[in-house]
Amino acid sequence: EEAEAHARMLRRDRPIITYCRIHREGRDFYLEVLDPNYTVTLDGKTLDAEQEILLGHPYGVSLRGHLIVVQIGSKNSELDPSFLDGEWDIASKVDPDDRETLPQSELTADALAHRYLTTSDWMAFPMNGNACFTLDDLIAALPSDDLENSPAPVRSQPSPVQVKLPHALRPKNYGLDAAAAGKRDNQFACPCCWKFFSPGDAFNIASHDNLTGDPVLGPHAKLRFAAERFNELGQALDPEGVVSLDLACPHCRGRLPPSFLSQDHHILSLVGAPSSGKSYYLSVLLRLLPEEFIRHFGFNIQDGDPTGNAQLNEMKNRLFSATTPEDAFISKTDFEGVMYDRLHRNGKLVSLPRPFVYYAQRFDNSDDRVSLVFYDNAGEHFKPGITLDESPGALHVAASSGLLFLFDPTTNRNFRKQLARKRDPQLRSQATDEQDTILSELGVRIKIMQALESHQKVETPFAVIVGKFDVWRSLIPEDSIIIPEDRPLTAEEVAENSRVTRTVLARLCPTVVANAESISSKIMYFPVSSLGHSPRVLEEGPLAGKLAPLPRRLNPILVTTPVLWALGECLPELGCGPVGAEPAS
Repeated sequence: EEAEAHARMLRRDRPIITYCRIHREGRDFYLEVLDPNYTVTLDGKTLDAEQEILLGHPYGVSLRGHLIVVQIGSKNSELDPSFLDGEWDIASKVDPDDRETLPQSELTADALAHRYLTTSDWMAFPMNGNACFTLDDLIAALPSDDLENSPAPVRSQPSPVQVKLPHALRPKNYGLDAAAAGKRDNQFACPCCWKFFSPGDAFNIASHDNLTGDPVLGPHAKLRFAAERFNELGQALDPEGVVSLDLACPHCRGRLPPSFLSQDHHILSLVGAPSSGKSYYLSVLLRLLPEEFIRHFGFNIQDGDPTGNAQLNEMKNRLFSATTPEDAFISKTDFEGVMYDRLHRNGKLVSLPRPFVYYAQRFDNSDDRVSLVFYDNAGEHFKPGITLDESPGALHVAASSGLLFLFDPTTNRNFRKQLARKRDPQLRSQATDEQDTILSELGVRIKIMQALESHQKVETPFAVIVGKFDVWRSLIPEDSIIIPEDRPLTAEEVAENSRVTRTVLARLCPTVVANAESISSKIMYFPVSSLGHSPRVLEEGPLAGKLAPLPRRLNPILVTTPVLWALGECLPELGCGPVGAEPAS
């Protein structure tokens, strides 16, 4: 009554129109529509007559372009103020619990309309709140450049906004908006969750010991916060006044590598079956790649994140500093192991692989630099039945600049038949060969996330690495694989090695070749050996029965060639790919 009297005073010459009302019957409360000419929605559903409202439950009421949160309580208590924070969670009507948090920079009518295929199929929740509205209602309530000073439109029914989207978006949005470099339109893709954000939306990570405990990540994580105070050098200060140097993603709150916002980023995704040797390959690769960049291409590769790369550096140093097989042993990457972090993505706490970030910078031009991001994925991520919603740790493959698939011939039945006379313990160990299935699943997932039809191919460079070359070398004519001693391969040599490798792979594993060539239009095959020798079976101690390399016999073969080729294809301006008259294709 007081509000109505106040409204009359302000609008003495205008009639008061009542669209709906909340009334009480006994102990129950109801929201009732009074004017059928105007649409009123309650939690995204259009009201025809009246709807009961439960005590203590927040409801989202949309009325003529205005969003109202209604909550009835028995005490004089305020609503949760978080719904005024300016951030919203977006979720589909099909799966309202799978939410994606959007920062303020993306809360514009145009940005929302271009992110979602049919906005009427999506719901909007105030950050940390349970009241909800349709995405159409949110768009109608937001100002746009041409309607900023205009009254909100009156709509009898919400009008779906149909938008033509880029390939990387789907009606069910997995948060991937691009399939190449980690930067677009002055935005960066988080290396932890692969969602884009503007530099100004990045969180700071508190430094003071009293600020341990984040409301999202839990009591053991340092507080993430939006900086409001800065020192004379422009450095952010945490709530206790201590300088905060580390940044975090505003979506998953994962820690960002140092200097992350100052350069472009390119992902190189390594995929393979469980126990195929990915960790050994990555350890050897990142030991040899910096040396090759310095010697032959005039680039310096630096550890871009010593803290984040600590686990990979430990594996690399253990392998190349070992004196015994036990010291050189590297365990497989576990599905929930130390190579993963537990972070929030779309409202769920999930395991995401740690990014290993390295910065490449030309010696003669410090402005010519790029960031390379590697991942060591557990092979289980690509098994059928592991959904992207429950375990999104494989999503980086859709945003990769280069794909690397490591094929292990020692687990394949046909390779084992051909190599039956060899006394290699890798050929005697019990193994299940599901590599063609994993490769097929990889292709399906990439095409789903990039909105491609099953017959279409990506243009991402795809290196099929046939590992353990020292084992299967006898299956090809002697000297048919070119292995220079002191220089990288030329483009012609890469193509010839690829032809020879593809021939033996097509003869023994035709489904692998067929699946690989259905994924990408740019594909090459590479013979590689991470160790250069057969490992030894450990007989004693806690590692008894495991296979481990012999440190004194480490002799990697062509390990860097797949990455150099992929970089030459996706970043030809770096000049670090194979050279020669005939380009790789």
